[in-house]
Amino acid sequence: MLRNILLVSFFIGSACSFYLEYLKVNSEELIDGTLVSATSPDSVDQDEDLPVHEEQIPGVCFLCKQVVKKVKKHLGNHENANKIKEKLKRGCDYLPVGKDICKKMVNNHIDILVEELSTDDDPKTVCVKAGICKSMGMLDLIQVFSQNSQIL
Repeated sequence: MLRNILLVSFFIGSACSFYLEYLKVNSEELIDGTLVSATSPDSVDQDEDLPVHEEQIPGVCFLCKQVVKKVKKHLGNHENANKIKEKLKRGCDYLPVGKDICKKMVNNHIDILVEELSTDDDPKTVCVKAGICKSMGMLDLIQVFSQNSQIL
């Protein structure tokens, strides 16, 4: 129960921060080198997608790991690339939240994800190699090592 509450809180916070960043960027936009207010008639259509890299969208790494985990669970030993692509595209439909973001992520990285799913790498490694997740930094490694050494 607590895990579900924390997960929901994480996604709500992520969505709010993403929306606030969207508003901040969209309130004033540079068009042909001149600053234009978003409320002026010359402004860009508000429904237009902003060019945001996936690494900047909160939760994309989490979604990648979840969909890769689900797809790996249902892959056979010798699946061909077309079967893996099909399973990747359907994998986002089984996630409880973030289906649209997941589908965009999968479409943008389909070839590298198919290649990496053909290996025995874990979901985190697959997503890092695909460029969706950042690799673990030294500080994270030190923290994990110290936690594991305390357990022993």
